Amino acid sequence: MKFLPILISLTLSPSIVLANDWLEVNNLPGNVNIPSWTEKAYINNSVISRTTSDLYVNFSDWIAEQNLYVTKPTRVVLFADTLEIDENFNHLIDNQNILIFARRVIGHGTANFVLGKEGAVASFTIIADHVEPTINILAFRSNDTVSVDKLNDADTLGISVLTAGDTYRSVDITTNLNEYLLQHTASLVDIEGRIFDAASAVFDTNPVVAGKMIDWAERTLRLSDDALEKDPLLADLYLQAVAFQQFITLSAQSDQYVPRLDRTLYKDKYRAYLDAMAAYQAQWDLASDRQTKIEDKLDAAQRALDNVTDVLNAQQSIIDQSDKNISKLHESLSALEKRYNTQELTALSARSNYVYGVEVWKTQQELNAALQIFQAIAELGSAISGVFTGNLGAVNDLTEQLSQTPETLSKAKNLVTNIKNVTGIIDNISKSIGGIAKLTNEAKGSIKIQKIAGALDTFNFALPTIEESNLAWDLMLAEVRSNLRFADSLGIKGARQYLLELEKQVLLGKGINTAQLNLAHEQAKMLDMLLTQEVSQNQQARLQQAITDYQQESGQFDIIEKELSRMLTHFKRPMFIALANYKQAYKYWALKESSLKPSLNKSALDYQSDLATIESEYLNALERFDPAPQDSLAVTDFIIDDQTQLQSLAEHGELNVQLALDNEKFCRYDRVRLSTLRVYLEGESLPYGQEFNLKLSNSGNYQDRFKDQQFAFSSTPLNRSFDYRLDDAQHNQTSIILDGAVANKLAYAYFEPTPFTTWNVKVADFGQADTQYLQNVERVRFEFLGSGIPGERNCNQ
Repeated sequence: MKFLPILISLTLSPSIVLANDWLEVNNLPGNVNIPSWTEKAYINNSVISRTTSDLYVNFSDWIAEQNLYVTKPTRVVLFADTLEIDENFNHLIDNQNILIFARRVIGHGTANFVLGKEGAVASFTIIADHVEPTINILAFRSNDTVSVDKLNDADTLGISVLTAGDTYRSVDITTNLNEYLLQHTASLVDIEGRIFDAASAVFDTNPVVAGKMIDWAERTLRLSDDALEKDPLLADLYLQAVAFQQFITLSAQSDQYVPRLDRTLYKDKYRAYLDAMAAYQAQWDLASDRQTKIEDKLDAAQRALDNVTDVLNAQQSIIDQSDKNISKLHESLSALEKRYNTQELTALSARSNYVYGVEVWKTQQELNAALQIFQAIAELGSAISGVFTGNLGAVNDLTEQLSQTPETLSKAKNLVTNIKNVTGIIDNISKSIGGIAKLTNEAKGSIKIQKIAGALDTFNFALPTIEESNLAWDLMLAEVRSNLRFADSLGIKGARQYLLELEKQVLLGKGINTAQLNLAHEQAKMLDMLLTQEVSQNQQARLQQAITDYQQESGQFDIIEKELSRMLTHFKRPMFIALANYKQAYKYWALKESSLKPSLNKSALDYQSDLATIESEYLNALERFDPAPQDSLAVTDFIIDDQTQLQSLAEHGELNVQLALDNEKFCRYDRVRLSTLRVYLEGESLPYGQEFNLKLSNSGNYQDRFKDQQFAFSSTPLNRSFDYRLDDAQHNQTSIILDGAVANKLAYAYFEPTPFTTWNVKVADFGQADTQYLQNVERVRFEFLGSGIPGERNCNQ
């Protein structure tokens, strides 16, 4: 849709038409509630300049409206989120400097900008993220030649061309925008504010578009560091963009992720936060109501400002809780890494027998491709471990080894691809969590814009989802299983045992990545709140000043409305995350989706209704199960008596056990949930009266099933202690000192672990006390107590 001529368009409120056009060209529904202040373009015209900033601009119509050939301004500045070029046109730039700043340039037209035709000074600069139409910059040179520069959707941010007499300069814009934007901070504040507020408005409808808008705002502001130092409002907009990036990262978390939710957290902390936000919104509704008298608007704005402190105080309690969560996640990740290192040693021990078996076998056959694959897999565990520490050399050598001959590459193509995918996942996650951690530490202290921007220069937010990470590991493991089972079928000694131990190592590596992603999400949540808290405090001061200015008749009320509106959007984000977390936890609990829909566009009343729904959904969650879960499930004879496993326990004081979803001990039950976990070390020669102090943990990756459906979930790894005294070794009689109660420790309404994961058993005092008795352990017995739904499957097949 194009503009009507300017005189008519003023009568028909062109600003509203512009907002509708912006929604249309970005494929967004017309009922999105864009903030009212964005419905009017920012215009600053004078005798020598023309400046416009708006969400959407049709370039041909705008050029015609400005009547540049008649008004002849020396400076033309156009800032937009979306600029449309839908017609072919030529524009002569004579004694004129044109600057265009746009996130998207769309359309099928061709624009030709002609500089220096009359020998006068002229420049054309365009900064854009995405460019569809053809844009040519033709510069007439003093030597009667014409230079042609083309702008396309390349790696650069834009191009700047200048002609002045004999001077011709063409510069690709890549990393620094200060030269072009520093003189236009008012326009930059306006367009970045429009982009931020519009992105907040459309996030519910299209989070991808919102994410691209915020990424553009963050990137361009970061590359305008001199402007950030010059203008405090720009600095605040930058912090808001960084915070919103974290929010988007967090809100896009995996469908498999299960946060551990304590219902009291919702009842107390979030309800206190919501109550404070509701008081603020009540005043905002009055201040923004067009029917409210201006005196009452001003009074409501002041009362809303008074409520901000209450909201920030309530938010601080959530920040404190997030800080505690991060500490616990670090502890879980550290424990997983230690378990991984121990399992690597066990796998290396099994590898020795396997390598010897391969050497014996290769003298008896001519399957060269298979031999190379078998030899490469022997190095896989160490190569993957190297990636975790930042050393990619071993894994690169491994994939190169598998690619040396066409025959080998043909047979190992999937394995090579999957190893590279896992390597990329590990490397990406490791760098990202380091970057987010650095940002979070910066935000905890006195926030310095330059340090925040510097940290963001070193990484991006392209974190994989938990599903993507798990899939990469699972595909690689499937190829490893296939090849080692083939090796075992050929009679290669040690292949089966090596597969068993390597599989555990891979599953622990998968668990580490899952724990890292969970940590990254919690760090992103905290960073969002810390930066938003800083911005809100700055907004408090600006809002108070704006109210004072208005009372002294030197300000405008729309500035007050803009600040109030943006603060309300900030306050909604913690509620969005809370409800998103609840949806994930509820899905794990009920094995179905919640009816709640997290949204940034809900009112405080809507959020209060959502919290009431949480209560009712929890009470009704189990109604879909027929029969209902029974709390008397007791599997007390899950035995580990493999000699390699027991040797690992004796040598390292721990062992890892994978419990598959199809394990026969649980065949008859669906939706198994654990309330208590116990592990006993058994053997007739174990010392009477010995106290055993065991640390029980898992990888955090769980499986589950209900009827014909299978589910996969990821959460924080579980860590429990189980202590007992051996009273009679021959008859396995014991006295429990500290039980491995899971549910009582967690006290979470929505999370109880399933048994179907990788478990770790560790002797707590190994290496510190005399543990020679571990040589006499003949078996390890697990007891799983909890609930389950009786299934209908045949377990006798």
